[in-house]
Amino acid sequence: MKMCKLFFALILFLPFVNVWAQVAAVSITVHVPHYGTNDQGVFIAGSFNGWQAGDSLYKMNKVDDKTYTIILPLFENRLYQYKYTLGKWDKVEVALNDSDIQNRRFMSMNGKSIADTVSKWKQPGKAEKPVVSPQMQQINAMKDSTAAKLQTELTGMLDLLKPYIRNLLQENPSKRVNKRINKKAKKKIGKAYDQLAGLFWNVFASIRPEQKQAILKALDSPAANKDFINAFLKAFNETMEEKKPVK
Repeated sequence: MKMCKLFFALILFLPFVNVWAQVAAVSITVHVPHYGTNDQGVFIAGSFNGWQAGDSLYKMNKVDDKTYTIILPLFENRLYQYKYTLGKWDKVEVALNDSDIQNRRFMSMNGKSIADTVSKWKQPGKAEKPVVSPQMQQINAMKDSTAAKLQTELTGMLDLLKPYIRNLLQENPSKRVNKRINKKAKKKIGKAYDQLAGLFWNVFASIRPEQKQAILKALDSPAANKDFINAFLKAFNETMEEKKPVK
C-alpha cells in the first residue's frame, strides 16, 4: 500500500486528538498516455508538497496501464495547484503540441473527487534536467527512511479502522470497544509522531544558518500570513535549490 494512503489512515484517526474538522480528503483519478518501462510511475506534484516532481509520498496508485488514483489529505477550503509527472520535471505533462500547460487548480473539500486526463508527456532532452543538491539528496534519504519506518504503525492503524467503524455503526455502540480501540490508536499515533518529530529535527539540523534565515524571511511575508503551509514549502524548496515547474 502506498505511503500516501497510509498517511491518510493516520488522519482518519485524528478525532482522537480533536483536529478532524480541519482535514479534507480529496480523491484524484487521472487517465494517462503510455510511458516507458524505465520511468518511475505517475506522480502528482503541487503546492501541497513543495512542487517535488518525484515525491515518494505522492506516487499514484495504479488501477490499470492508463488509470491512476490517489487520496490527498489536505487542509479544508484551500486553493491548491498541481501537475502530473513521471517523477521528473523533464517528464511533466504537456499539451499535444509539446507546449507547457497551466497548473491545474482546485479548492479542497472533504469527499471531493477529481478526474483528469494527461494528453502527453514531455520527452527527455526538451527541458533542463532538474538539479538536486547533495544537501537535498540527504534530506530526501532521511524522509524515505522515516517513511519506511512509519509503514508498520500506519498499516496497523488501517487494521484498527474497520472494527472502529463497525462498532460505531451498531445500534448501541460499545463504549468499552471504542475505548480499547482509542487506546491502541493513540499509542500508534504517538509512535508515528515521534518518528516524524525525529525526521523534522534531523532535517532542520542539516540546514545551514543562512538557509534558516532565508526561510524565516519568507515566512515574514504577507503571503505566509495567509497560507503558512504553502509559503513554508515554497521557501524551503527554493532554499534547497529544487527546480520549480513553469507556472
